[in-house]
Amino acid sequence: MAVTAQAGVFSWGPQADKGTVAATFYQHRAGNIDLAPISDDRLGPPEVGGLPTPTFPYRAGVMAVGGATLYPRLENTFGWLLEGVSGAWSVTTNQDVLDNTVTSFYHHEFTFATNAGYVPWMSFRKLIPGSNAGGTDQLGETFIDCKVIGLALALSSEDPISARIDVLGRTPQFSDGTAFTYSNTEFESYESIPVGCVLNGYLQVPGFSTTELPVTAANVTIANQPLDVRQEKVYGSPYLEDVTIIGRQLTVDMVVKWTDPQLYLDILTGSTTGTAWSPSPWVEDLDILALSTGLATGTTPWQLRIEAAEVMYQVVGGIRLAANNAVMMRIQGTAIAPSSGNYYTIHLGNEHTAYTWPT
Repeated sequence: MAVTAQAGVFSWGPQADKGTVAATFYQHRAGNIDLAPISDDRLGPPEVGGLPTPTFPYRAGVMAVGGATLYPRLENTFGWLLEGVSGAWSVTTNQDVLDNTVTSFYHHEFTFATNAGYVPWMSFRKLIPGSNAGGTDQLGETFIDCKVIGLALALSSEDPISARIDVLGRTPQFSDGTAFTYSNTEFESYESIPVGCVLNGYLQVPGFSTTELPVTAANVTIANQPLDVRQEKVYGSPYLEDVTIIGRQLTVDMVVKWTDPQLYLDILTGSTTGTAWSPSPWVEDLDILALSTGLATGTTPWQLRIEAAEVMYQVVGGIRLAANNAVMMRIQGTAIAPSSGNYYTIHLGNEHTAYTWPT
């Protein structure tokens, strides 16, 4: 018989230190989980003697690579991933992500740590379902010493927001999956998933206009570029010595409905009424707000907001005129180092009090 994946579980937890598995794990529903141990199995070079075939195999090491695609619930657990990809966390009580006063609500902010290259260690788990009636042949995979190297959010005008999380880890372990336990004994409610059509959500370039852009679809990607794994390996060990982050970047890619030429001209000429191309790149800010369908408290939904102070924008591919189609403009933006303040800030609004990393 075939074993279906539906009973599988994906979870994560913060590590107190390198080499120490997380003491607490949080489970979250996922649509596609491909985090796995990658064994670097190789064949030796050709040798003289005997048959003209490969003569010996060997293994060059092992690591954990991959991640999961999920629809983020904003009640609690997703915040640990936001801190994992960013590095630092702070909170303001009785406030939403727009700085409005909301009793018993928490405004969490995720940014770079003082050491801007710091990304904390995390543990991840994948439960692979069993085939027998009692589920006693489940396999558990635990990935220790992982760092989040990518978080991508897909924003659609009519769909739930989806997130793709990618990690790179040092050490995979295998165990009886029935022994896995989780801090949250139940999955979080679907009502806390942000959806693109919820009223008052927006994607803005405030320096251009405080009116939201008519965006049909957008992707926001946070990338933590790791050092080449060949430079992480050391003699006498099959594991990566570290997962060193050497570059960090936030990008946005959006398709905007054409309403007038002002944004197009501003990007290319530096003025909404310009007539000549400008040699200066167009740098402005970015503000994205996503809201859940359900309410966390009173009239306040769960909230996710992303801000960047300085983003270089460019028009991709010009303006295409296609028969029986609306006129669209594709814009890509890359956040650059600001003169002061945070490179980016991810805001999470919920009723969870704290994301204090264990030490």
